Amino acid sequence: MNKQTPSLTSSKYALLGLLAAGPCHGYELHRKFADPDGIGLIWGVKISNMYAQLAKLAQRGLISGKLQENEQRPARTQYSLTPGGKQQFISWLHTPVQHPRDFRHDFFLQLYFVSQYEPGKLDTLVENQIETCRSWQQNLAESQESSASLVDFATLTNRFRYSQVQSMVDWLTWLKNNKTKISSPRGEQ
Repeated sequence: MNKQTPSLTSSKYALLGLLAAGPCHGYELHRKFADPDGIGLIWGVKISNMYAQLAKLAQRGLISGKLQENEQRPARTQYSLTPGGKQQFISWLHTPVQHPRDFRHDFFLQLYFVSQYEPGKLDTLVENQIETCRSWQQNLAESQESSASLVDFATLTNRFRYSQVQSMVDWLTWLKNNKTKISSPRGEQ
């Protein structure tokens, strides 16, 4: 996919990430998505919504589906990443989250997948996100300086946002300094 391709929702990137491990049927994808020790900790999706998202990913050429017939059970579709889907997933995986409101979903998904597929790049992921968070803080600090004598709603809101970003930086710094090893969810290698 080229750089003009619009970004996807977090849940669509999660589906691409799950398919990066290999082809999978819809029911199995949903089971992985809902794992209470994995992505299910931060994201939930109804199975019908997941199938709608799979259809949209297929329309965009990021995944493909192959119907598999079986005499003993109904036919089911096995989904796979296309080269374009893999490229878009890898690009997203290594791009810092660009807005604080997306941190909770996007960064934790990136953290999950980097720990699964590229654990040696965990430090880089964390360092790049810290740098991005510090940029957010700088922008918020500049807004605060311009209204330092006023205590209005905008000032209160900016100070709250600054403290949220500081919390993110503190947590990311803890993660980096402790060299925390993130284990795979139960049952996965």
